[in-house]
Amino acid sequence: LTHTTEDLMVHIHKLLKIPGASILFGGDELHDHKIPSVYGAVQPTAVFVPLKEMLKEEHFETCVTELFAPFQVVTSYEDGEDDLVIEACE
Repeated sequence: LTHTTEDLMVHIHKLLKIPGASILFGGDELHDHKIPSVYGAVQPTAVFVPLKEMLKEEHFETCVTELFAPFQVVTSYEDGEDDLVIEACE
């Protein structure tokens, strides 16, 4: 159930390779802590990924991978894109 700091940083960098993705906040390792190395020690992090990119087969699994860490993927949608939101939820 845990992810190392390295696992989390690899995941963040993989998301950032998606066109239009960006860090909203966080994204760095914690320093000067006493957290055991088997647990991820990263700042609370949010990565924005455009909805249309998120839905592409080559990106979807990466975007919806659940991490047990202070981490989230954020997206947005425009009026008329309700069908894409529903697709993402199915």
